[in-house]
Amino acid sequence: MKYFLAALSAAAGALILLNPETVSGSVSSAVRDCLEVIVPSLFAFTVLAIWLQSSGLYRLLLRPITLPLSRLLRMDEELCAVIVLGNIGGYPVGAKLLSRLTAENRLSREDAGRLLCCCFGSGPSFVVGIVGVRIFNSAAVGMIIFAACFCSSLIIAAAVRFKGEISLKNSRSSFYFTAECFTDSVMSGARVMFTVCVMIAAFAVIFSILDILKITSAAGGLFSFIGAGELSESILPAFLEVTRVKALKPTAEWVMPLCAGLLSFGGICVHIQVMAVAMGIPLKSFILSRLPAALLSALLSLPALLLPQPATETLSPAAEARPFSASALISASVLIMCGILLAGRKDKNGPKKAEHEKFRRDY
Repeated sequence: MKYFLAALSAAAGALILLNPETVSGSVSSAVRDCLEVIVPSLFAFTVLAIWLQSSGLYRLLLRPITLPLSRLLRMDEELCAVIVLGNIGGYPVGAKLLSRLTAENRLSREDAGRLLCCCFGSGPSFVVGIVGVRIFNSAAVGMIIFAACFCSSLIIAAAVRFKGEISLKNSRSSFYFTAECFTDSVMSGARVMFTVCVMIAAFAVIFSILDILKITSAAGGLFSFIGAGELSESILPAFLEVTRVKALKPTAEWVMPLCAGLLSFGGICVHIQVMAVAMGIPLKSFILSRLPAALLSALLSLPALLLPQPATETLSPAAEARPFSASALISASVLIMCGILLAGRKDKNGPKKAEHEKFRRDY
């Protein structure tokens, strides 16, 4: 295996050196998408989800949802809050929250691995704002797709709970509203964003290599053979890196359930991000749950087909190249400032107060 990987790496390096313009163009496009789409749509929700858990407020704020949900799933309310945050905060957030609970020895790694199956979602800001509005020109479609993905996670949660009880030790603390709690939450969210953006850029290199080798077009020919039509070459990239769903066009009714399924699956790129964030949490159950979750989401999104469909000419172009905008500059500034904070925090020496230690653990 190591010789195969070495040869594969050498071949990839050679292709990158021989096609620098193609590769650099793909990376530039990916970075622009991260700064204009990914960071604006996910950063706020990611930081909010982590801060709500760090401060303990999620036990109070989400109680109108978690109380009936805990009765339905016969699960601890706090775990139900983690499930909710994992589905609205962005893909790696669920793994981040679960890894925090395991680091505090409140949740076993085995139970965290089971919960990860249902603490996984792209968040409403991306699904509604990008998939719904940009692809289907309808926020209502985006909300139905998000609801389908969320309900799919709840069904998976019920299946996970059916296999056995999940225990969570009580927290010794109540609520914390310190400045350091908020700062650590922002920096933790920044780490998640850095991971997401860098992985998207890395997969852009992989896509450029696949294009050079004509693998994408070959896969497109296969999908075209089974009836995918002009969308055939967009399916494989979306399967590998889920933000590529924005390149899909609503040329057929099955595009809506396809988007829901791809969003629930998450893409190989996101799976690797979860592996990096999970910090030793077993991932076997999570990997096995992705295809059933995708099928459930596709089926649950079918009501979106009943909504009036906009004319094709009125749809906003999803993949159209755009100049570097003000939102990209703002996003870049956020990442740079967070990077400076992370670097400065890493260089600080001296003892830390014991009551703040829980906020820094694993973040």
